[in-house]
Amino acid sequence: MSEKNGTARQTQDRRSAPARSTEDKTQPPPRAEPPVSGTPWGRYAVGVFFSVIWSSAFIAGKVVVMEMGPFATLFYRFTLTVLVLLLFCGKKLLGPEGRQAMLPGMLLGLLNNVVYLGLSFSALRYLSASWVVIVVSCAPFMTMALAALRGQESFDKRKLLGLTVAFAGVVVMVGITGLHEGAGLGLGMAIAATLAFSVGAVLFRGKYDALSLLSLNFWMTLCGMLCFAPAAFMTTTNPLHITWPALAALLWLVVVSLAGMALWLLLIRTQGPSMAASYNMLNPLSGLALSALLLGTAIGVQDVMGAAAIVAGLYVALRPGQTPKTT
Repeated sequence: MSEKNGTARQTQDRRSAPARSTEDKTQPPPRAEPPVSGTPWGRYAVGVFFSVIWSSAFIAGKVVVMEMGPFATLFYRFTLTVLVLLLFCGKKLLGPEGRQAMLPGMLLGLLNNVVYLGLSFSALRYLSASWVVIVVSCAPFMTMALAALRGQESFDKRKLLGLTVAFAGVVVMVGITGLHEGAGLGLGMAIAATLAFSVGAVLFRGKYDALSLLSLNFWMTLCGMLCFAPAAFMTTTNPLHITWPALAALLWLVVVSLAGMALWLLLIRTQGPSMAASYNMLNPLSGLALSALLLGTAIGVQDVMGAAAIVAGLYVALRPGQTPKTT
């Protein structure tokens, strides 16, 4: 009888041990920095590639917007992207993987594709492009503050210093022109757009890490398509009535929606929200390089100085540092 009791207790102990181990795994220890994966140069390469893809949308978007308007452009961009994503996702959207990503994807689509893009495009009606770029470049600061409030990241002085230097480089590159009458509304739109972008980055970090990026991108894009549909139907312009350069630019915007958004979600997942948002400060530099390459735009001394400050600041902010001890 005692041997049976002993065997039963050992069996019970063995059964209970995995349960305790699983419970420990579901409660990750507090961390001061978000986990990152890959070599430092590999992570930087992903961020730079994201910036180049994302910046190219401004060049292509300008060509299409001149013929179709901002909201019609966004509608057809998202509609074509939805069709492509349907080919990739297929029946997965009807399965558990697709259903789990639906509500988070619609929420992120509302923040990133509708509020961020809609307000930033609208802000251009009241502000110069330089002011919109400067306000949007504040995204890393907003994201860092929100992530710190949610306990996702620590408030790192080294990171703050690096982002401040990079932000100064953005200001040097794009310059600041005088604000005209009615610019207050444009500034409010640009700030609200940047805040929505930062909120989306912080919400995705951790909470939606297990979701499929393709399914998530599909629901995000579908949300943008549905929200911009009324504005598109109010105009008589459609992709069949635009010039070939504008049509080519529209198709490239679909590539940006596919590759750019996938890289953006990947950066948040692997490097944390504030570090992912930091790569947006490379956008003026990437946009200038693309403009010089594709449009023959001249590069001046001011551009070189600003670019140097951006690269130096981001290196300080993004390089791995010692993780502070936690209690």
